[in-house]
Amino acid sequence: MRTPAIFVAPARPSREVYFANAAHGLPSAPVLQALQDYLVEEAEWGAAQAAQRHETQLAEAYAAAARLIGADVDEVAFLESGNRALQALILSLRLEPGDHVLVDRSCWGGTLGMLADLPGVVVDVMPADANGRVDVSATAAMVHPATRCILLTWCPATSGIVNPAQAVGALARNIGVPFLIDACQMLGQRPVDVRALGCHGLAASGRKWLRGPRGTALLYVERDFLTAHPAFMADQIGRPRSDARMHEPGEANQAGRMALGVAIQAALTVGLEAIAERLAALSGHLRAGLSALPGVTMMESGEDLSAIVAFRIAGIPDAQVMADLARRGIRIGVLEKAHAPIDMAARELDTVLRAAPQVYTSEHDVDALVQAVADLAVMA
Repeated sequence: MRTPAIFVAPARPSREVYFANAAHGLPSAPVLQALQDYLVEEAEWGAAQAAQRHETQLAEAYAAAARLIGADVDEVAFLESGNRALQALILSLRLEPGDHVLVDRSCWGGTLGMLADLPGVVVDVMPADANGRVDVSATAAMVHPATRCILLTWCPATSGIVNPAQAVGALARNIGVPFLIDACQMLGQRPVDVRALGCHGLAASGRKWLRGPRGTALLYVERDFLTAHPAFMADQIGRPRSDARMHEPGEANQAGRMALGVAIQAALTVGLEAIAERLAALSGHLRAGLSALPGVTMMESGEDLSAIVAFRIAGIPDAQVMADLARRGIRIGVLEKAHAPIDMAARELDTVLRAAPQVYTSEHDVDALVQAVADLAVMA
């Protein structure tokens, strides 16, 4: 990739061959430095003074976030997690008993739990095609008269499928309901344009593909939607905000926000098209290697796949595979049924293995993982 290496390489060399990037991308040196420097300033000046000293940089972080997703700066906010950002959007709808919400079958378990806590709200699951992607035509035929919202997981955590977000957005406009997107596993992988998507709200974690700090997230709220659906529990002192930042808590991790801004600016510097091309090449190389191994089953199918690679080894429990690979110095992840209960039940899975390369992953790393999986499969 033709870009300054400082934005691509992790700040510290990983102690393992690292494929747990769908859970946490390793930060670059500028991100780690921004986090450390701000914490030092808070220790020396106090939180209030440190925030004042960095007002310009924080404003630049919001501006970078807006550029990243094709929004206006008054439509973006920083929160503590992707699920907290989704919660802010859902609660702002002020759903009532009898209202229906359409979700995809890969909906995150925490989001389903949040919806289940809303009294009387009915969750309808959009039909899926043979690959597990949302079937938009079938979904259009099952829309309920009381459907009040469509909530889409753009890129699931449990497989590499990519849901047709733009087509689902068109359906939402046709039936006249808000369209909200969980982009936690997409933002930072590929270019995102909220105008083209036609979404009213979008939430994404900072610690995954953007390689920001844990405890950070980006929230987008379309301006007209924000006016019609203000924050459910605004937490500001004095004059209330009228922009998307009305969803932000009054007490926040300012160091994390500053570092997230640096991570976003780094992604813009590298270029989302270049990132997407690199991730597609690495994940394609990994899928080709794993799918050629006897005893290994790929747990995803379809032409458009993300950098999340899901697989299993026949005869070995997934948790044991992860542990065996860790002993060989290779880190992957295991997703359990609770993480995406509808999707996992549909595929009759209790767990699934997940490996995800990042821009700093080398072809040698990919080959090392494939060889290690091959060795384990032979012993099964």
